[in-house]
Amino acid sequence: MRQALNTFKESWKIFLAVAAVLSLQLISAGQLKLCGAVPTGAMLSFFYFLSTAGRLEAAASSPAPQAKKIMLVGLLLRLGMVFVILAVAVHISTELFLATAISFGVFYLTVLFVLARSEVKRKF
Repeated sequence: MRQALNTFKESWKIFLAVAAVLSLQLISAGQLKLCGAVPTGAMLSFFYFLSTAGRLEAAASSPAPQAKKIMLVGLLLRLGMVFVILAVAVHISTELFLATAISFGVFYLTVLFVLARSEVKRKF
């Protein structure tokens, strides 16, 4: 968990650049009102990843039956969190839902890229 947080601290410029690109795309499309979806999707992705990392750490130090239960409960909680936030976004407007969902996906892929990059750096 601490290692993942250190990776995030070291890579804040990448996340800022991704947020800027997404925001600029929305602004250039004339959708200034949807720029709030970018930080919402980013935070949703960040908390989704941190809860996954926390559950993996807890499951790794538990016996197998308890680890299975920890991972199942964690999966349900994460999916519930994503569902609630996206359900709120879809009730506000379809465009906001799409912007938030795309932002979540882009930031989640960015997180995976940053972590893979940090592992490659660590090996060499």
